[in-house]
Amino acid sequence: MTSLKIKRTKKVFLFTSIILSSLSILGYIVYLKLSHYDEGIIPPLGKSLAFQKQEFDASKGTVFHQTTGTHIVIPANALIDKNGNPVKGKVELNFREFQNAREIFQSGIPMQTGDDREKYFASAGMMELKVLQNGEELQLKKDAKVDVELASAIQPDADFKLYFLTDNLNWDNGAAFETIPNARRDSALANLPERPDKPINPVADSNDFVFELVSDYKRMPHLKAWKDVKWTLVSADKGLQPEEALRINWDKISLKKIDEETNVYTMDFKFFQTDYDGKIIEKTYSMKARPELSASELADAVLAYNTELVAYEIEFAAIDQEEERLKLEAGLLNKFEINSFGVYNIDKLKSLEILASVNLSFDFENELNPAFNRVMLYVIDEKERTVFKFNAFDWKHIPITKNDYSLVAILPDKTVAFVSKEDFRAKINAATLSPILENKFHFVTERFSYDKFEKLIQPKENTPRFI
Repeated sequence: MTSLKIKRTKKVFLFTSIILSSLSILGYIVYLKLSHYDEGIIPPLGKSLAFQKQEFDASKGTVFHQTTGTHIVIPANALIDKNGNPVKGKVELNFREFQNAREIFQSGIPMQTGDDREKYFASAGMMELKVLQNGEELQLKKDAKVDVELASAIQPDADFKLYFLTDNLNWDNGAAFETIPNARRDSALANLPERPDKPINPVADSNDFVFELVSDYKRMPHLKAWKDVKWTLVSADKGLQPEEALRINWDKISLKKIDEETNVYTMDFKFFQTDYDGKIIEKTYSMKARPELSASELADAVLAYNTELVAYEIEFAAIDQEEERLKLEAGLLNKFEINSFGVYNIDKLKSLEILASVNLSFDFENELNPAFNRVMLYVIDEKERTVFKFNAFDWKHIPITKNDYSLVAILPDKTVAFVSKEDFRAKINAATLSPILENKFHFVTERFSYDKFEKLIQPKENTPRFI
């Protein structure tokens, strides 16, 4: 009887061991699946930035220019189809570029590399180029080259290389490129049409501070009407004395009447400098003043002004608009040739300089299990122009560097949980973190639909994309 009990016990133990082992193996398989990082281009919001498109004749080639300053030349008769046949007729160029960390986030293009995922690419500008005919992607002939001048977000140092994303999965070993000034932009700025003359004359009734506007009338002919006219100062910007400001050789001076009763005008002064990165730095100054004219002189001046005002403002505004457009272009371009279409990146391969790691938790974890729902956390580093991606199994060890981050979690209901750079900085200070002890932080996130979040992270209108 005892022997029978022992045999039964052994069978139960063996059966239990098999079940537990099977469950352990199954659990490990599930863990591997859930903790796995998918490779390739995966846009977090389901779609990437829209392509800019341009139709052209394959037999003639095309020149394609972007508002960032990027410039692409596709030569004539350079295209073949998937069977190697020369392409004729109309084709469609598709192009997009990613010039800041938030655009790189939207692209879903992988920026981390290495087995431990602790190496990453810091970008100075990234682009994707392809050409299609009837929906089919075309290729370049073996000896054909496309000239690319890609807008550069920064001045790349010697460690930056040109990388190509092979099969949309892995970056190649990198190649050389040349950084050049944006001569097209600089030439266009220097050769903007002269601004039209504006027939206004100044006035005044006080002698506190009286001055005249002296300018280069070839560059600013609209100031001829103010020649030899005295102005009385009403107010001026702080930080610079009016007599000092009037001695500066300004690039642009504009006047606008702001008070009909007192006949006060605003004078806006601007000049532009180019720094060592080729970026334009603008300095401004403003003052308010009244012109000193007799009643009859003032009446004549106002009549002449009103007669020509509409035409003047249209022409002046068009020149100003073109100047502002040109100033949004990059001061530097990274020049290279390509012999295949796809994704290219001017990158510096770097290792994370980790000051400490943090254990992060979020409010949405009360609603769902982020591990089983495969919630991906994107860490956006705007300064380095890169994006790190972490699944829930790695949230206990998020690396912290000297830069501030914004955090984006993609939730299963197709919404975004967002922590702004400002909220991140308010809670996590890298200088006070312990490199040894656990640093735990809990964030209450802002929630957005994909569409609203996409609008939130777009660069503001009339601001450079290189931020």
